Order: sequence, then structure tokens, then C-alpha cells
Amino acid sequence: MKAGIITFHKVNNYGAVLQAYALQKSIRSLGCQCDIIDYDRKNFRDVLLWQENKIKCLLKGTPDHQGYSNMEFINMVLTTIFFNNKAVAGKFEGFRRQLSLSRPVHSNTVKELNREYDLFISGSDQVWNCGRIILDRNYLLGFVDNKEKKGSYAASFGIKNIPDKYAGDYKSLLSDFKYLAVREAAGADLIRRLIHREAKVVLDPTLLLRKEEWFDLIGKKQKTDDVIVVYMLEYSEKLLRFAKVLSQKVNCRIRLLNKPFPYKTEEECRTDVGPVEWLLELQNAKYVVTNSFHGAVFSINFNVNFYVEIAEERIRGAMGSRIEHILKTFGLEKRLIRQVKNGHGKNDYGGFEYSSTDINFQRVNQKLEELRADSMEYLKGMLD
Repeated sequence: MKAGIITFHKVNNYGAVLQAYALQKSIRSLGCQCDIIDYDRKNFRDVLLWQENKIKCLLKGTPDHQGYSNMEFINMVLTTIFFNNKAVAGKFEGFRRQLSLSRPVHSNTVKELNREYDLFISGSDQVWNCGRIILDRNYLLGFVDNKEKKGSYAASFGIKNIPDKYAGDYKSLLSDFKYLAVREAAGADLIRRLIHREAKVVLDPTLLLRKEEWFDLIGKKQKTDDVIVVYMLEYSEKLLRFAKVLSQKVNCRIRLLNKPFPYKTEEECRTDVGPVEWLLELQNAKYVVTNSFHGAVFSINFNVNFYVEIAEERIRGAMGSRIEHILKTFGLEKRLIRQVKNGHGKNDYGGFEYSSTDINFQRVNQKLEELRADSMEYLKGMLD
């Protein structure tokens, strides 16, 4: 058996490269050959189209239909620039060398891989999200000529509803999948509405690997000091204020894993963090404060107490459903940061309501082992 995974392995995003690594490693542990399909979107016009429209509306002072406010959009662009600086981009490129890739293909040549692989897997990550880009049928395995070869693992939509102009494409393409496994319950609901099929909800690939397997990759670091690691996927003033409140309460200093440019902050900032350093920082933290799905996921896997915010733009765009799902799965809804309005409850700390009790990781780990076994069984069934 030889499997090919199509995913977003080329972006400089911690979750993207780590989930690709984890899924490939998990498939290989089941005795199968596995490559990440080195797919290159030659036409980046569609990727940048939503950004162009946003800028035009911003300059004209006219409203647009994007889920992001102007300030959120500016922060997103600045974050993209940060992650493409030479030092950080080089570390991502170095990490990607650990992936086994297919020969390079693009939209005109990807069909040639039909002769080379017995199974194609779409996922994980938001490979089915057409919210920002024109639909690329290849991420829905439109290039695969045999429906017996079509599968998905922990694929995610990241949107609430499929746009009408793409509904027909989604219905026909998803109906061709022999195996359908998604990352969130919201994705399973969307498939049920689209094609009246039940999709399996499975773990994010990064949770298929036990923490010891991640430590083999990064080298376990002994906790040397009490630090609150703050990782913001998008800059959030509320998240930073919460971290300062927590810092005073637990007497721990704060370390930011990205510089909140153009904002000034007195806290320590790291601007040189590649995937390995990112994992080491989370593993060594006393607390993790984040608005990142994978920030929460690795905190769970590494048994680190964490707090997570669902940013407003992600609520509007339905991308927050993945955080809601993972918290509900492990009974950790109280780790969600909530701002208190008008009043003071007994758990009201500096305008925030949150659980000050440490996580019961014995219970979490038991649940994780059950779900890991179930997800690996599904993966094994697909490969068999």
C-alpha cells in the first residue's frame, strides 16, 4: 500500500507543518509507504483575490463582505510578513525536509500520480475551505480517477455554509469519496446536509502521536522557570490583557512567541521561533495562553495548563468551531477565556471569568487514549 496525502504543507504555519508530519508518521507506523503530495498552486491570483478586494474596499471607504474587520485584516497581513522573514522561514523550510514528498506536481500534472499511489488522503487542516480562495478541486481529490482511492482524514471546512456557486462542486466531489473523516462535528453536519452521508469525526493528526513521540523529535526540555507562554495566531488585545491578569495571580512572567507588531509591549518576545522551538516553548510552559487551535491541542497533549480565546473574527467565520469542538471533547469548556460584563462574580479576575483550577490530566489522558485508538483504527481501516 502506498498512500499520498494532499494538504497545506508549504505554508509557514506551526499547525500546518506539524499535522502533515504527524499524519505521515502515523500512516507509516501502520506499515504503509506514504508521501506528502508536493502540490504547487501555480496560480496564486485566486489566493490573493480576497485580499485585493479587502484593500480596495478599505481605500474607498466602502463596506465589504469579509468576516474580518479592517484592523484584523491589517494584523493578519503583518503576521504573514513576520512569518516570511528569513530566519523563521528558514526554520520552517528546514523542518519540511523531514517530510517525505512526492515529485513536484501542479494543477496540470497532478493527475499523473494516479499511477503511483493506491490511496489518496485529503487532510488534515482546512483543505476544504473556500472562504478565502477560489475552490481548488484538487484538495477534494478531483484529479483522482478511481473513487475507491479517495479518502479524507481530519479534513476541515472552516466555514459555516458552502457558497451557492460551489455547492454543486462540493456535492459531486464529496459524494465520490469512499472514506470520509473530518476533524470537527461541524464538518460532519455540513457533509450530512450536503450529501446525506455520515462522516467520521477523528482526532487532529498531531494528537495521534503521544507526547513521548514528540519529545523524541524535539528533545524534552526540563522546566527551568515558571513562565506563561502566549501564542497569538492573530493579535488580540483581550488575550494579552488576560495573560497579564493571570501573570499577577500566579506570579509567573510572560513570554510572547511572536512580536505583536506594531504594538509595543514590555513583555519578553521571541521572534525566531521555528516549529521545533515552538513545541519546546509549549512543552516547557507553566501555562499556555493562546487563540490558536493547535496551541490548545499541544497543551492538551503535553499536559500543560492552558487558556484559550476564540477571537471575534473566527466566531464570525465559523473557524472557532474547531476550538469549541476540542474543548467539548475533553470536557475543558472552562478553559475558554470569557470577559465579564457589568458585575463581579466569585471567579471574576480583572474583568475575566475563568477556571483557576488545574486540569485533571489523568481524566484527559484516558479520554485521549480512547479517541487515539478509535482514530487509528479508522486510519488502519482506510489503509487496509
